[in-house]
Amino acid sequence: MKKLLLITCSLFFSITSYAQTQLWGMTQAGGQYNAGAIFKTDGSGNNETVQQSLFLYEGANPYYTNLTQASDGMLYGMTSGGGKNLDGILFQYDPATSTYTKKLDFAGATNGQSPYGSLMQASDGKLYGMTYQGGTNNMGVIFQYDPATSTSTKKLDFVGAANGQYPNGSLMQASDGKLYGMT
Repeated sequence: MKKLLLITCSLFFSITSYAQTQLWGMTQAGGQYNAGAIFKTDGSGNNETVQQSLFLYEGANPYYTNLTQASDGMLYGMTSGGGKNLDGILFQYDPATSTYTKKLDFAGATNGQSPYGSLMQASDGKLYGMTYQGGTNNMGVIFQYDPATSTSTKKLDFVGAANGQYPNGSLMQASDGKLYGMT
């Protein structure tokens, strides 16, 4: 499996290294509909080409997030806005076929709203992330997405003083196998 190097370049876009010969990233705005875009460059950062312009109902404005390459070779990402509920989405992008697929609409109390961080793939093969808002208390959630079955599960509702609120970042898996993050 090819590994990705994730580099946050600024608050306006992020870049991911794909196959050591391409750099992939997302912009918060711009693209054909001014809702952000997925782009790639050559390994030197030259010859930038927009691969996918984001559009309101298919996901818009990916704030504070990177693309994540999963073990299936696909790139996964999230947007903070847009989608069916305007609460953001989780998407899959196939770099081999240039196919963009919305996989999950965030829906407030049900499964979170406005993710402000990146996905990570844990040793169980599933993707994990957090949303800044939404969930039962509108203070954010931790969720799991299974790329093999295209199903998601809300794992935790943030409740404030007991376990934090409004996470703005990404999870990581430590050597003990547990996931860690901050609110």
